[in-house]
Amino acid sequence: MLNKKDQKIIRQMMRHIRTFPLLDSEIRQFERDLTGMALEAEKRREDFEEILDMTPTEFCDELLCSIGGRKTPGGRRLLKGAGIYYQLTGLIGTALLSLVFLISLFLTIVIPSELGLEGVILLFVAIIGLIFFGAFLLFGNIAERNCGATEKSAQLVNNGKILLVTAVIFDIVVTLYMIFNAGASVGHFNYKLPLLMQVIIFFSCYMPAILYIIGAKRNLPREYAFNNI
Repeated sequence: MLNKKDQKIIRQMMRHIRTFPLLDSEIRQFERDLTGMALEAEKRREDFEEILDMTPTEFCDELLCSIGGRKTPGGRRLLKGAGIYYQLTGLIGTALLSLVFLISLFLTIVIPSELGLEGVILLFVAIIGLIFFGAFLLFGNIAERNCGATEKSAQLVNNGKILLVTAVIFDIVVTLYMIFNAGASVGHFNYKLPLLMQVIIFFSCYMPAILYIIGAKRNLPREYAFNNI
């Protein structure tokens, strides 16, 4: 009987293996082989994860490639990278806007004056921002967690499209603000700032969303891509 740690590792490995287009009989054989390896390691009083000499999912990739002739989905690394980026962005943005949210509440409730109106505006901005960054956290986590699950790639493509639309909305809002507010405050419009912002927005908003979509599309099962040509 496997210990709880090895049972957890085997479950993780089998979830990963099931993301490949294998027959049920092949999946059951892999499960028997891996379970046998874990039992042998226990008999020798060795740590099963250590004898793999790599992460469980990497071991499965190597195993499937060498024995089953299966290739790992091409977009897995792109999806994982984009997922980590969106999670980090979501965490930082959520932390900053949570602070703005608390400040706006203070201005709105505690200080009854003209600052109260500013507090309401800040409160609205903070809520909208938290929704956006919450979506970043959610979609980033889904991408990293399911980057090897080819059967979920179609949904990940849709998530990437939502992130791309979000980037477009953010771009439009920032551009309009600079045109009507920043330009009015200095009496003339400086074109260098919008161009610089476009470069920043492209690499920080558009590029991750594009990589997210490309990774998800490359991760699509072959039969799904064939049926949708």
